[in-house]
Amino acid sequence: MRIAGVDEAGRGPVIGPLVIGCVVYSEEKIHYLDQIGVDDSKTLSPRKREIIAEKIKETCDNFEIYILTPEQINKLHYQNHLTLNQMEERFFAEVLNSLKPHPDKIFLDACDTKEDRFGQTIGSMLSFKPKKVVSKHHGDSIFRIVGAGSILAKTARDLEIQRYKEIYGEIGSGYPSDPTTQRFLYKYYKTHLKFPPIVRTWWKTAEDIQKKVNLERTQKKLSDFT
Repeated sequence: MRIAGVDEAGRGPVIGPLVIGCVVYSEEKIHYLDQIGVDDSKTLSPRKREIIAEKIKETCDNFEIYILTPEQINKLHYQNHLTLNQMEERFFAEVLNSLKPHPDKIFLDACDTKEDRFGQTIGSMLSFKPKKVVSKHHGDSIFRIVGAGSILAKTARDLEIQRYKEIYGEIGSGYPSDPTTQRFLYKYYKTHLKFPPIVRTWWKTAEDIQKKVNLERTQKKLSDFT
């Protein structure tokens, strides 16, 4: 019996990718999750996540990490008119379909307001028929197998954010409420009149900054004539 857990990291940020982490353990080996200290990734320090992530990769039967870049997210929104929920559904299913052999049981962290509907949607998109699909809000804190997927996703996202910082300097956490992130977005847009490719340009934070800078430019032009 093969058991899979799937979760994402980076759903809410205006900067950075959406990362999906999937982990598969056989029933005989799933006890390793307790032994290596798997927990909800949000309760672990970055260094602790890195250590546990390596242990997960060493002890699991299979794992997949899918990174959906900001450029892909923007394209799927503008050209395919997909919501973030629909993107998650598509790529959760793609990751699960890519697993060989296929898992017998699947546990998901639900992004839909209706957790059962999310599980049913994913189930309908699979190329195989698992014995069970369980979808729960806060699944990473309920099921250790989902927590393991969360750790892989979060660790991969942390590495991407660090790579961005090496290119662009201090960008903050990437979350809309982060003042450092807001300052970076404002300064970058004001200088270049566009956002870098690491930004989800349809996020309200980005749209508000774009409007603010454009308004400032318009007001400056008008003041030049007075």
